[in-house]
Amino acid sequence: MALIVPIMVFLAACAEDDPAPDGLVSGPQQKTTCPTDGAKPLAKEGANVDASSLSLDVVIRDFQQNHPDFENFSEEAVDHLDDIYNYETATGAAMKAFGFDEDWYAATPYHNTCGNMYTFEKFGAGIQIGIDGLPMQVNPALPSYLQQVSTGPILEYGECAETATAISGPRFLRGYKNALDNVNGTKCPGGKNNWANPVVYTPGMVDPYLLFTKLDNNESLNMYEGVVIQKLNERCDNRNFDQWFADVPTVNKRVNMVLDLSKSSDENNDFVYNFNSNNGGFFPLDSVNPVNREWVMAKPCNPSIQPTGSCEIFEPQSLSIFCPPYKYQYAPTQQDLYGQSTAKLCADWLNAGGPRAVNSEGTGHSAALQAVTMNGALGLQHFRNYGFTMMGYMNFQYKASNQLPEPEVLKFISSGDLWVFVDGVLVVDLGGTHLPAPGSVNIQTLAQNNHGCHVGEPLAAYSSCKGASDVTGWADGSSHHLHFFVANRQTEISDFSMSLPSSFVASAGEISYSGEADKKGEANDDCAY
Repeated sequence: MALIVPIMVFLAACAEDDPAPDGLVSGPQQKTTCPTDGAKPLAKEGANVDASSLSLDVVIRDFQQNHPDFENFSEEAVDHLDDIYNYETATGAAMKAFGFDEDWYAATPYHNTCGNMYTFEKFGAGIQIGIDGLPMQVNPALPSYLQQVSTGPILEYGECAETATAISGPRFLRGYKNALDNVNGTKCPGGKNNWANPVVYTPGMVDPYLLFTKLDNNESLNMYEGVVIQKLNERCDNRNFDQWFADVPTVNKRVNMVLDLSKSSDENNDFVYNFNSNNGGFFPLDSVNPVNREWVMAKPCNPSIQPTGSCEIFEPQSLSIFCPPYKYQYAPTQQDLYGQSTAKLCADWLNAGGPRAVNSEGTGHSAALQAVTMNGALGLQHFRNYGFTMMGYMNFQYKASNQLPEPEVLKFISSGDLWVFVDGVLVVDLGGTHLPAPGSVNIQTLAQNNHGCHVGEPLAAYSSCKGASDVTGWADGSSHHLHFFVANRQTEISDFSMSLPSSFVASAGEISYSGEADKKGEANDDCAY
């Protein structure tokens, strides 16, 4: 009961007619009216869109951590393959009995294709990113007009040397050591770091064209359902890629959600969604107490916008600490970002089976949960749902006048696989499990090069290309389609941010194709998120 008490106290702040979970892990999500993520209260159904915020629809698919494409520790496997495969903890827990087995060992060629600093040095895998946010080699998966190359030096990310003073925030910050001003994301003051590693990603994992397979009742393409991202090359543990962004019973569970982007305070007033190591991380399936960072419950969702009419996900099965499944030399002295020792938490996790140890139902008996029950508040502060993918969509209007005095830019950062498409054609390619990597695209560049409207491209004959030509580019005032795909497949770091131009705002009912953003429940002012 000691573990359940703090959760029940926190849930008491929610509406009395919202049932609390029966225990820490309860299978299907419980209905609630609490807003989430510390964001503004949810808009009442039918309310007008607030120009200070932007909402877009997402589909999240939750996976268990024993999925063969998840938790492969590809970076560690370069030098510690046999150490992981043969590792037994002090209590006799063998990692090969909990997922790091013969199949995992035989997949070494796929682990080694994940771009990171070790595979790049040893096998030439991946592409490094420069301090200007551009890849340091040509990425042929992108259109020729987006194949800019950085001259370097290599972008580095790590723990900042300067500590924070905020009581509620982390003591140790993370950020880029040497990023130029044009790169989004936290930058360590003075470029001073305790440690920093080069940012490397895996290009060419996906086909540069989306498939659109469903029509709406009015015979127009459905931009939300039936959008298919396809595998191009077998790289970085993507053997089962066809499962990542599709509904596959027993493999994943789907939940439809709405992301709220707020206006930034900078001169551009862009709409920003930003969750990183310094503000709690990117965990859209978790409700977390913003004061003490403890996990509270699975993220509430609106049943009325779910395909099945109910909300179901696998509960958290991971811990937000670096705890590789072998005898890691620095394990006894490791601390989290708050300066707390995580040595025992890590050891308890491994003794219970480690990062891939889950039960067949995905609830109740994960190794992470067992470690949490033995570590109280510290365990809850690191109990998170890491294994998921996300597809997001919205449409936007191109206006030539908005490209002056500076062109509009789409900006992203992700620590997991990230692919961004405009009008069905790839514009940002950041595949693989990697350090937080930046990616951006200039709207004016897309418009001038008639992006997505060339013969043979997925939407070339669609309404977005009406009035467009290879000579004049996009028609002024034309509507275009933004899709992004994210996969979160590795524990410890979970960062995701996007910045969309301030002109990307629509009237009620026109937020996105699916209209899910119009169906959010009423706010509950009694909730303490």
